[in-house]
Amino acid sequence: MKKILMGLAMALVFFVLMIVLFVVVFIFFFTGDEEMLANGDFVSSEEMQVIVQKHDSLLADVDSLLVVLAQNNAAIDSLELELTYRNANLRILEENLQERDAEIESLRQVGMNAQDMAKTFATMSVAELTPIVARLSDDVVIDIYRYTTTKRRKYLLTALGDDRAAALTNRLVKKEGS
Repeated sequence: MKKILMGLAMALVFFVLMIVLFVVVFIFFFTGDEEMLANGDFVSSEEMQVIVQKHDSLLADVDSLLVVLAQNNAAIDSLELELTYRNANLRILEENLQERDAEIESLRQVGMNAQDMAKTFATMSVAELTPIVARLSDDVVIDIYRYTTTKRRKYLLTALGDDRAAALTNRLVKKEGS
């Protein structure tokens, strides 16, 4: 789009310059009350007035075209600035999306790890579980609890002890119920 607009602008400038060149050449050859043309014809003062009026009209047209050209250049600059702004926003959104994808992948991995540990804990007795879960954070125990079968959850809660099992139950109910 920018190349097209620049091409049009250049064509317009070329056109304007050609008109100005034509007018300058025309004035150079046809000055005075009665001027002789290259082929020997004379121009009357009425014809000269018509030529001068056309010249003035052409100059007004050139000025008008220059104003339009300046407006178009300003519009192009504005559009380029808007495009730069939107591209910057797009890059930021893409970076945010990549961060979210990484977070999702990390959470997916945590879920898979918790699921694997839940399978391992399902093969253990309460006595074997007790020293292990005592060293785990509440969040890790909750993640493992979610992947533990209903039948084996009682073993996990028993291994936690009464106070910690009650606290984790409160957290689970509030977190899941909220």
